[in-house]
Amino acid sequence: MGPVRRLFDFSRFEGRLLGAVCFTLSLTLIGTTGFALMPEYSLSDAFFMTVITVSAVGYGEIQTLTDGGRIFASFMIAGGIVTLAIWFALITATLVEMDLTQTFKGRSTMKRIDDVDGHVILCGVGRTGLAAIKRFVARGTPYVAIENDPGHLEDVRQVDPEALVIQGDAMDDDSLVAAGIDRAQGLIAALSADTDNAFVCLAARELNPDLTIVGRARSVESVSKLKKAGADRVVTPNATGGIQMASLVLRPDVTLFVDTETSGDSMGLLLEQVSVSESSEVAGLTLAEARIPARTGLLVVAIQRGGDVGGEGSVYNPGPEERVRPGDLLVVLGPPSKFAELHRLLS
Repeated sequence: MGPVRRLFDFSRFEGRLLGAVCFTLSLTLIGTTGFALMPEYSLSDAFFMTVITVSAVGYGEIQTLTDGGRIFASFMIAGGIVTLAIWFALITATLVEMDLTQTFKGRSTMKRIDDVDGHVILCGVGRTGLAAIKRFVARGTPYVAIENDPGHLEDVRQVDPEALVIQGDAMDDDSLVAAGIDRAQGLIAALSADTDNAFVCLAARELNPDLTIVGRARSVESVSKLKKAGADRVVTPNATGGIQMASLVLRPDVTLFVDTETSGDSMGLLLEQVSVSESSEVAGLTLAEARIPARTGLLVVAIQRGGDVGGEGSVYNPGPEERVRPGDLLVVLGPPSKFAELHRLLS
């Protein structure tokens, strides 16, 4: 996953472990052989004497040792102390390195979050959240996920190894602040409970009044509560899924043509909205002068004046005389590969 994940080198740990095991086995083999060569020591006695000597448990001699045997046992005691020191150092170093790895990884993640801007904050990464993450990854949209369950965080990393994730409570203001809510363009409240999502919407609206907030409601009764809590849009998965399935039955060709992101079999077309910046080379030009279809291969479906989605100033099926103004949102349709050029023109 990059340098952060490599801070704890498992290959180096395996090398240390193999070295400690080899040293221990070698010392055990030497001790067993040495004691077995002494008078009145059977092989089992020699092995047991080696174990209690190396481990320094303090048992007495199994059989009486000669002066040479005691000297040999003394060296085995010294070797046992070294063995214990090796294992203690190995375990301590491993625990310290793993803790430092998590610390550095957390700091690296927070630094990357501090550098992100105009992102989406995703609160809750269950099945709904993972589906949103797949969409973000496909579009290259920056996002920060907040989740309390370590298992769900691992699911996120399997979908996106470079994901920016915060393990914490999304209902905690500190988690939202750490996720850069003051710089975010939107927030998705996809926690399991509707009351939790309402609390997140309320906190997010207070921290960033200009934020676009989308909440998930399990029941229709919770929709109004989430909107009162600050959500701009509320999605009920059951209702949305039912509408999508009905559309696929009643008008399958139209649904596959327009709604390409919710069905696997599509014509590969994307319906997207892109904002026109002040410095755009097409700002102030008419659609005929901008020549967006000819230059990008994308069809302008609508113009939302001043970013007012569905407002009175919106123009659907605009003619060539319609002028593109800074701050407008262009709703365009076309292949996803063509949008890079459009973003260049409008930025």
